[in-house]
Amino acid sequence: MREGAPSRRGLQTDDPQRAQESVSELFNTSMVLTADPPTGFRYQMAAVSDSSLMATALRFGGSSRTGAEEFPQFIVAHAVAGRHRWSVGQESGDGRIPFLVPPGTRFQARFSQLQLRAVTIDADTFHRVLRGMLGEEPPRLRTDRVNGTAERHVIVAETLRFIEATLLADETVATSPLLRAQFTHQLVAAIATSFPLLGEHARTRGQASPRTVRRAIAFMEDHVADPITIGDVALAAGTSVRGLQLAFRRSYEMSPSAFLRRIRLEGAHADLMAADAGARTVREIAAQWGFAHTGRFAHLYAAAYGEPPSHTLRR
Repeated sequence: MREGAPSRRGLQTDDPQRAQESVSELFNTSMVLTADPPTGFRYQMAAVSDSSLMATALRFGGSSRTGAEEFPQFIVAHAVAGRHRWSVGQESGDGRIPFLVPPGTRFQARFSQLQLRAVTIDADTFHRVLRGMLGEEPPRLRTDRVNGTAERHVIVAETLRFIEATLLADETVATSPLLRAQFTHQLVAAIATSFPLLGEHARTRGQASPRTVRRAIAFMEDHVADPITIGDVALAAGTSVRGLQLAFRRSYEMSPSAFLRRIRLEGAHADLMAADAGARTVREIAAQWGFAHTGRFAHLYAAAYGEPPSHTLRR
């Protein structure tokens, strides 16, 4: 999620046709939506998106059925309330367990009184982030029957919950490119961990050398204000995320994520020192530098600089 500012959309309607147009637009495909029966139908939608990722919260009153021949992107969803039965390709299941709809796969669902969390990520972004995680070009992904053998559903459920509670609900977070990039990486990691898209592929590159670590640090310092993730750093350094983690543990006794967080904390400190207290807030600066939770940022900042960020800003 790197290009352009995010857009925010919302809609409430009791017109099934308008709702069908809405979901078709949201998911970039022709969808059928039928209220069954039409009485009691209600549709509510909130979404925030940019060129790569979209977080959506959907609510449906009454009973409905929907479907699409295929989607151009990956969709992972979780029915957190109501009844929901889906079919994805040759599989079927209960939406109360998070499920994945890969690109190019037929989808159908029946549901009633539904509250659904859904996040979509375009295929190119998914492959790029996955390549960074593996340290090499991913194998041909398995896209059939990936739900029935999925594991660790709680990872996906918590990732969707967190994205809804932050990216979708908080405008300050949504406008931060660094945070949006982190959410993208977190989502791909959750999907790859939980669904068997990689089959038996479990290779990683060999041990990273000290030179690899130096390349990683140089890349971090050159791009500290850009929406990079540890997957991007690993790619630039020529290793996998796992290899980079092991190398940083050996060299610095910290993770590469902690190292990147430290130099971003330095950037936030410089901005707080230079800012006019009446023009900027701690929350804005924290989000700009990739810190979603102001309280956590304040704790890290105080540990590093011996005072709360609000004191630095007021100087």
